[in-house]
Amino acid sequence: MSPRTKEVYDDGGAGEAAHDGGRVPRDPRGRGAPLCPDLAVEARSPSTWRYDVGAKKAVYESHGLPELWLLDTKAEEALVFRRSRPSALGFDVSLELGLGEAVGSPLLPGFRLRLDQLFDLT
Repeated sequence: MSPRTKEVYDDGGAGEAAHDGGRVPRDPRGRGAPLCPDLAVEARSPSTWRYDVGAKKAVYESHGLPELWLLDTKAEEALVFRRSRPSALGFDVSLELGLGEAVGSPLLPGFRLRLDQLFDLT
C-alpha cells in the first residue's frame, strides 16, 4: 500500500487518506473509526441478534469495515457481508451459507472453513 491512498467517503467526496506505514488508515477529516479491522466475526447472542444484524452491522459498514461474518448458531448458518472492492461505499456482496458449505474470504487467501465443522463445535 502506498503512503497516500485515494479514498471515497460515504458522502461521495474524495480525500487523501494517510497511512502510517501500517494497515490502519487515518481519515484526515476526523471521521470514521480510529481502528477498524479488516474482518469482524460475530457469533449469535440470543439477546442481541436483532441488533447485530441491524444497527451493529450498519455501524461496521459506515466505518469502512471490508468484511463481516455473522454466525447464526441457532440456524447454523453464516451471513457474510463484504465490499466487492475497497472503494465500494458499503457492503455490496452478501452471502447466506449453510451446513455443507464453506466460508472463506478474499482477505484470507486459501482459508476455507466448512460450516458443519464449525457448528459441530457449539
